[in-house]
Amino acid sequence: MQTLQLDRLVQFLKEVRGEVARVTWPGGDEVKGATWVVIVVCVFVAFIIWVIDKIISFGVDIVF
Repeated sequence: MQTLQLDRLVQFLKEVRGEVARVTWPGGDEVKGATWVVIVVCVFVAFIIWVIDKIISFGVDIVF
């Protein structure tokens, strides 16, 4: 039983290695560009959430 599991694990790891070898990895410039896009989008979304929070807070202060 243990040998069967070990054989299956070894086979799985061989298949993983083969799949990883076929992956087309992005270049450094592409990674940097994508990173900047993520940073800009995160800052933009944070700003939008902050604005909505301020509007709701202002509304709550008026009511109460």
